[in-house]
Amino acid sequence: MDVTDQQILQCLMLDGRAPMRRIAEVVGVSEQTAARRYRAMEQAGVLRVLVRETLARANQRLWLLRLQCRPDAAAKLGAVLAAREDVAWVALHSGGAELMCTTTLPANAACGTGVLPKLSNTSAVLSFAAYLVLHSYSGGPAEWSGFDRPLTETQQRRLLNGREAQPRAVTYDSAPSEDQILLRELAADGRATAAALSRALGWPVSRVAAHLRSLIDSGSVDVDVDVLLESFGHTASATLLIQVSPSRIGDVGEALSRHPQTSWVAAITGSANITAAVTCHNSQELFQYVTGDVGPLIGVIHVEILPVLNRLKQAATRVINGRLE
Repeated sequence: MDVTDQQILQCLMLDGRAPMRRIAEVVGVSEQTAARRYRAMEQAGVLRVLVRETLARANQRLWLLRLQCRPDAAAKLGAVLAAREDVAWVALHSGGAELMCTTTLPANAACGTGVLPKLSNTSAVLSFAAYLVLHSYSGGPAEWSGFDRPLTETQQRRLLNGREAQPRAVTYDSAPSEDQILLRELAADGRATAAALSRALGWPVSRVAAHLRSLIDSGSVDVDVDVLLESFGHTASATLLIQVSPSRIGDVGEALSRHPQTSWVAAITGSANITAAVTCHNSQELFQYVTGDVGPLIGVIHVEILPVLNRLKQAATRVINGRLE
């Protein structure tokens, strides 16, 4: 993937539903070229635009699971977990003997609900730990910004300040069921136009546009991008489990979230009270990042590095044979 592809990707990370015309203007290519490059990356399975209901709206709690597994069964178990709708971000660590994933549970879930009870009865799992995510400082690939040639501040302002006005004259009181109908259509293509959604749903274009803009502006949905950063030359990924002095958790979490190498930083329960998902060019750069950027932060006591051997699921997309499917 060349610089043009990377800049188109960065635009999508900032605004996954930005008009292709505006993306082309920011990158400095024709609209046809930008659209063709985007379609090529999507068809190659290296990126996917997502529109998803936020956890807060869905009344969900997020958990991080760490599973010690039999090496001969870990990959198969990981594939099973990746197929579950309530499980996201599944990765194989530690030479194939460990799995990590995130899973959601309703805030009022009764004991025995979700994936956790099933794990205790799975012979492939030797032991596991579950950590409640208390606070996310950043999340999703759109937070990662470690590109060799990042967008300039001028380009970012041009992309974000140039949003076309959405219809505001007519408002609609929509039922949650209507939200789900719209989100199901967007699940297939997060960049589907209002016209395409109108044809699929049989709604007026103005209704679709106003309803979608209301969902995004209210924070009811997130527009995100799943991306295989390996395809762009960043091949060393790891999960960091960091023990921090309690009084410094907020400061360390905020600092890590500003680092271009991190795509997710969260405060969690457990002795390692902060976790961070990190992606670098190679293992040497990962070493330099941990020793030069993470270690010196005031309050950091201990850092455990869990290299990613194979990612089986991104935020909401399975990774099969090196493709987002």
